[in-house]
Order: sequence, then structure tokens, then C-alpha cells
Amino acid sequence: MSTLPQAVARQVDAAGLSGARLVAAVSGGPDSLALLHALHCIAGSHTLSLHVAHVDHGLRPSSGQDAEFVRERAGALSLPCTIVAVDVPSRRDGSFSESAARDARYWALSRVAEVEGAAAIATGHTLDDQAETVLLHAVRGSGLAGLRAMSVLSAAPVGGSPSRIFRPLLGVRRSETLAYCRELGLAPLEDESNSDARIPRNLVRLDVMPLLERLNPRAADALARLAATAGNAQDFLDVALDAEWPSLAVAREGAVALDRERLRALHPALRALAVRRACAEVGGSATLDAAHVEAVLQLVEGPAGREAPLPGGVRAEARHDTLVLHAPGASLLPSLDGEHALRVPGVTAAGGWRVEIQFVPMLSNLDSPLFTALLDADALGDELSMRARRPGDRFQPLGMAEGSRKLQDCLVDAHVPRRERDAVPLLVSPRGVAWVVGHAVAHWARVMPETRRVLRIDASREGTAS
Repeated sequence: MSTLPQAVARQVDAAGLSGARLVAAVSGGPDSLALLHALHCIAGSHTLSLHVAHVDHGLRPSSGQDAEFVRERAGALSLPCTIVAVDVPSRRDGSFSESAARDARYWALSRVAEVEGAAAIATGHTLDDQAETVLLHAVRGSGLAGLRAMSVLSAAPVGGSPSRIFRPLLGVRRSETLAYCRELGLAPLEDESNSDARIPRNLVRLDVMPLLERLNPRAADALARLAATAGNAQDFLDVALDAEWPSLAVAREGAVALDRERLRALHPALRALAVRRACAEVGGSATLDAAHVEAVLQLVEGPAGREAPLPGGVRAEARHDTLVLHAPGASLLPSLDGEHALRVPGVTAAGGWRVEIQFVPMLSNLDSPLFTALLDADALGDELSMRARRPGDRFQPLGMAEGSRKLQDCLVDAHVPRRERDAVPLLVSPRGVAWVVGHAVAHWARVMPETRRVLRIDASREGTAS
């Protein structure tokens, strides 16, 4: 007798999903059909509430029959069932993108889970799927994040979705799901597209894995162990990056700025991970190809003003002190209307900004230099305000002992994109522009050996810590 239900039960317990409501994603193939019956088998002992969902991609003439098959199987188990039809964009040659189909599928499943109040979406991914995913990610150069492949419990790979994906068969071979279906007298659906070697995953399944199994009959198990090892290493690096992130990155919706100097000081593994995390935070992919990561890291070492396009319309821009990743149309800076008087010392809400000013010891260090400055309090005076630029504004950059320059020219030299120049905040005193926030302090406002009092000024978006 198959032990597959017991294996699923152990994963339900390990994931803390006993007593939960689950959406079972069922295509009608052997893996998802085996999963459905295993979950149904243990539902009573684990007080599981099940809802069956089938996504009709409309990519095959028989897709309507597949949907009806799943509905009948759900009915035979007295389980509710939802069929969702989705549109998958076709290429010019009539083919379709696997990733587009996957995104459409997870979007549909997430909507069902939301409506049903489910704790997770259960899918029939097996150990064989894991091995194939590791190989596909490896040849695409996706790094550790790709080698870890799938986890038993993870967030749905759909932007903004709160759903979780539960893969209780991830340690089970495909041969075991087939055997379980035979044991139950089930006749799973056959997807004729599974024999199409033009689809990368099918090529790996049909040609690559059999060759690897000639070298090692347990190649799939070895690749699954590699995924687990990569996952552990990735978790360790994530924790290390968490410790660096507050002083490395400044973020707002759709944009992240990384301090170039601090990024260069990181271990190469953390540098690459920081790029991937920043890209993911602005709506891009966390599993960028190695070529994309390398292109961004070259910006860190190169001159300001250069850019690199990334998947999903994300762009990376090198500025003098920062590397900015942003989604299409996004800006790192919130708009700033009017002029806002600042409390000295104190905290002031200034437009979309929060400005904290305090007196600090002379030898203070900056732990977040992008939007933080140390300035000479006596040179500034007590009447400080924050505003955006105005026509005729001039600025005396650090190092210019006499005279001043047009602020517009300073922003151009700093490679501030045209779309952001009107949003750059300025710290202003009666003497003039003392700090171009995020870029430079005025020469006359700098801290010198003879400075008697030092002001630390922290600017952050309202609602975030400085």
C-alpha cells in the first residue's frame, strides 16, 4: 500500500497547516490527482477543509474536457470545485510563454484562495519537478536563489499576492504518484504537450535527465539535495544582508537607492544578493540571470550617468554616490510642495518627508549617509526650512572655497535625472542652500576642526524610520 498519504500528512504537520483550509490546484494529471486524493485521505485526521481549483489556460482543444474531468473528480469526493479560465498571450508564431502561463495560473489560484479564505494553495510539484527546476535555473545562470528552486511552503510568485504555495509532494518521485493513481484505479489525464521537446522543461525531462541518470541513477535525488544545500546557504546570506540593509539601502514605492561605497565594501556574494533584493523590491525578479546582475555591478564600478535595463521594465542607474533601481515611471523622491520651516532641534513633517534635527558630538559618524548630513550649527543658524528648487537657486558645492554655481548645473553634474530634479529636497538657511539632500552639503556649512556645535539632520520619507 502506498505511503504517499503519510508523506503528505508529515508535510502538513511540518508546515503548521493542520486544521487549515486549502485550495488544491488540480490539472488532472497524475501528480495533482494523487495530491488531491492524498489530501482527501488525511482530511479527517488533520481537520483539513479542501476546495478544488482548476485553471483552464485554453491552450489545447481538450482544455474544456480537462476542466470537466476535474469537476467530476471533485464531485466524486464531495468537494467544491472552481474552474477559472485565463488568457495566456501568444507569441507571433502562435506559441506561448511558459512563464506567462505560470503567472496566469498562479494569479487565478490566488484569487480562488482569497475568495475561499484559504491558508495556502496546494500544488502537485514532485521531487522530479524540483530536479528539473534546478537544472533550468542553473543553465540560465540564476545563482543560489535559482538553485534553491522550490520550497515546501513559499509565497505565491505573483506580485502583490498574499497567497502561499504548499508543495507537500516535493520529496516524492513522480513514479510514486503514478503508482498511487494505479492503486486507486484512477486514470489521470494525458497532456500531449508534455512530449513537445521544444518546451525547455520537457527537453530536460525527456532528454537531459535520462542522460544524467546514466551517470547517477539517483540524479534527481542529488539535484534535490543540491537545492536544499543552496537554500540553506541562501538563508545564511539573507540574514547577513539583513544586517547591512538599513545602512545600505533607501527605498520608497517603486525605487531603491543603494550606497555605492557600502555596496563595494560587501562580499561579492552579498553584492549580488543586494542587487537581486533591490530589483525584487521595485517589482522586478529576485532570480535575475547572472548577466543582469553583472551588468548592474559594473555600474557600481563605473562613472555616474550610465544605466542598465533589467527584466520587467526595471532600470538601474549609476549616480555619484548611489545606485538606483526603479520601476518604470517611479522616483526615489516624494514630491515636495511649498516651503516647510524645520524645528531646531526637533522632528518636522515636511511634505512627504520627515526631518529630524539634533545636536550631536563633534566626532559623530554617519550610519546612513544618503539622506543624513552633519553640518555646522553656527553657520546654519536657527531658521532652517526645506523646499524644492526655485528658478535662480545657486549652490556652493563642497570644495568650492569661493563663489557659487547654478543649482541646475550641480544637479546635471550629479546625473540627477530630469524627472527627479524638481523633487530633490533642499535644506535652506538665510545664508542659502546648505544641503542638496541625498547629494552634497554646501562648502560653507561643512563641519570643520574649529566647529563648536554640530547638527545631525536625517531626512526620510514620512512613515519610515530615518
